[in-house]
Amino acid sequence: MYSAMFMLCAYTAWACLFCLLGMPVPSCRNSVGSRCSFGCKAGIILKNTLNMKQISLHVYQSIDGCPVPSDKHFDAAVDASGCVLIDEETYLRIYLNHLGWPITAKETFVVTNGCIDLTENERVKFIQGDAVAELQRMKEDGDGTVVAYGEEIGALLLDNGLADEITVTTVPMLVGGGEKALECGLHDGGAWIVRSNKVLVDGKMRTVYGRV
Repeated sequence: MYSAMFMLCAYTAWACLFCLLGMPVPSCRNSVGSRCSFGCKAGIILKNTLNMKQISLHVYQSIDGCPVPSDKHFDAAVDASGCVLIDEETYLRIYLNHLGWPITAKETFVVTNGCIDLTENERVKFIQGDAVAELQRMKEDGDGTVVAYGEEIGALLLDNGLADEITVTTVPMLVGGGEKALECGLHDGGAWIVRSNKVLVDGKMRTVYGRV
């Protein structure tokens, strides 16, 4: 059984490589001689994955894990993304800090329970009701990257297995207090790996985690 599963995993990996290279995927035969197409199935899985939006959660924290303001690196991530996803508290904080809405080049989605709309003339949409189902539909609606930011939206994404990547920027300072920049409740059992780790020019540490 284990040998068969190993062969299936190996064949699927090769099939994914063939798909990425644009080459036809060879079929294989099972033990009863009927033609099976693991390659086609792997290709479908790979295609569906590549066609889904990737949600990248950005977290800014102090050495002791408290939330700190974002910086120009986050602005660059927003510029390179397809849209922005935030929670109600973050929406209000951004608006008040800038005395207006600064994200004009990208569409922003706000998960809320009934927030006051301060940006009627801006590219801001509110997600109410079943936010998890709506975000899942968002992921399945084409490719590209969604940049997410905010403690509450981070908890929502992590609790429901919706985040594909976490970028944690640690600022070399101590803040104190009980508030955490990154919180989650339920553990979905998924594993994470470090994709990159870099010390920025201003002394901050940026670590990118990816879901396995």
